Amino acid sequence: MFTPYLKRVAVVAGLAMAALSAQATVSPANTFDTIYGANFTNLSSSYSTTFLGGTVASFAAKIDGSAARFSFKPGQDGFLGVGVSPSHGNGRTPGEIDIGETITGSFSRGVLVKNFSVGLLFNGPEYDDVKENAIVSVLYADNTTANFSLIATGNTVALWNGSKTQVTNLSPASISKGGAWSVADPFGNKLVSQVTFGAATGVRGEGKGTNQSDYTLLSITAAVPEPETYAMLLAGLLAIGAAARRKKSS
Repeated sequence: MFTPYLKRVAVVAGLAMAALSAQATVSPANTFDTIYGANFTNLSSSYSTTFLGGTVASFAAKIDGSAARFSFKPGQDGFLGVGVSPSHGNGRTPGEIDIGETITGSFSRGVLVKNFSVGLLFNGPEYDDVKENAIVSVLYADNTTANFSLIATGNTVALWNGSKTQVTNLSPASISKGGAWSVADPFGNKLVSQVTFGAATGVRGEGKGTNQSDYTLLSITAAVPEPETYAMLLAGLLAIGAAARRKKSS
């Protein structure tokens, strides 16, 4: 039988454990160059913030092109990211980016994306999700586009199809762990106007897994290019315009 003293000890211990558990899955506040998904507004369809000394970053959640809502599920191994839920009804995996769901970030000026990180991207057989596939689409400041993929192929190994890119495992892709990955310099030295995070079918194929290829957005880190970079971009755009005029006149 518990004495009053032991009851107080048990209550204090329980509160301490709860505090530590909550602290373990809370991301830090946004910084000068990094935006954390955990700071997005729950059940909102958009989120905006300013970073890099004045650059406005605006994020939108969508499902099949229609407005959706940001949502969260409990973090694992200390990694809490943002996902998507429909505006009405139930999503396949509320709190993650599923197939057909996207989170798009737009920037008020071109930025150099130095790093992004995602969580809950597993390689299988955990949760019946095999080699989950995160699709990342980018609109560059010169109006060209590109599509990339990040595929979890092992507990601590993932493949990114961009060149000269380093993928680091932050938490193993195994049961109760975070399945968290960091991708450095994903788009090289090209200025980015917009980036979209989506998902594609995993190895098992449509309907053979449970909810394969669902994950969370943990963070995006960017930098403002040096003035000479803007000068080179402007020169390139002017050259393209001049070439187009010459072609039209001929």
